[in-house]
Amino acid sequence: MFEKTEKYTWGAFEEDCKKIAEWAKGRHIKNIYGIPRGGLVVAVKLSHLLDAPLVLNRDDISRDTLIVDDIVDKGDTVRRLLANIGEHHHVASIFSNKFAKRMPNFFVRENTIWVVFPWETERTSKYDQTI
Repeated sequence: MFEKTEKYTWGAFEEDCKKIAEWAKGRHIKNIYGIPRGGLVVAVKLSHLLDAPLVLNRDDISRDTLIVDDIVDKGDTVRRLLANIGEHHHVASIFSNKFAKRMPNFFVRENTIWVVFPWETERTSKYDQTI
């Protein structure tokens, strides 16, 4: 657990999603899947930016699906997902920890402190520590 927290803003979110969208435009992306919880918010925004539909069922993920999350901390969630569906997928996140077990293919910011996103509260962000 990080001792300090960072309050991430909606403005930063907008700018960072544009950066992910620019990166994704260089790939063959047909749809977007957001890893629950925070990845869902990112997926909706990228769906609009890339004019690509959302995938809501994990069984519908294909090699042309952009898998997104708000933060890859330990990398366990991404690693478990890819262990079930295969490694050959595009994975992006806003934040990533350089010590993650499974790094995304693209990320915008390195995280060094606990991030509280604008769609959560400091109290509810703690729920994601155990996921």
